[in-house]
Amino acid sequence: MVPELADLLRDTAAAVDAAYPGAVTQVLDANFPFLTGFPLLPHLSHDDGRKADLAFYYTDAKGYEPGATRSPIGYFAFEQGPADCPGNWLTLRWDLNALQPLWRELEVDAARTRYLLQVLEEDARVEKMFLEPHLQDRSGVHSGKLRFQGCRAARHDDHIHLQL
Repeated sequence: MVPELADLLRDTAAAVDAAYPGAVTQVLDANFPFLTGFPLLPHLSHDDGRKADLAFYYTDAKGYEPGATRSPIGYFAFEQGPADCPGNWLTLRWDLNALQPLWRELEVDAARTRYLLQVLEEDARVEKMFLEPHLQDRSGVHSGKLRFQGCRAARHDDHIHLQL
């Protein structure tokens, strides 16, 4: 990870914690540490240390769950919603329907996640973010930086992708 990304992630976590004391901001992936230029599949672009994935914040029946993710690795527990993507086997947009019943029953913490998106949107170091359109709508955050990654890339309804 390049130093500028590390600084951005620290600053972002501090901003969310200042607004929501006790908030735990989790980085899921910032580059595959095996070979330079080789992304961790299904990522196509996490190969230069300038991109990171952040977990959503989650709540359960008792309230905010610091550091919780629905799946053990933070990925593949999709927040289901409408998608305009056709079925295609030559894609990295994996649905993994058989896994969905295995994940914890947690809800996205709308307030914390919305605030995270707003902090990232306002930071000049962030070039763009990826999030499924139905989650953009649910969050109420729409901007030129927040985009749909397309139908052939990995789904972004289990995390937020950002890049410098």
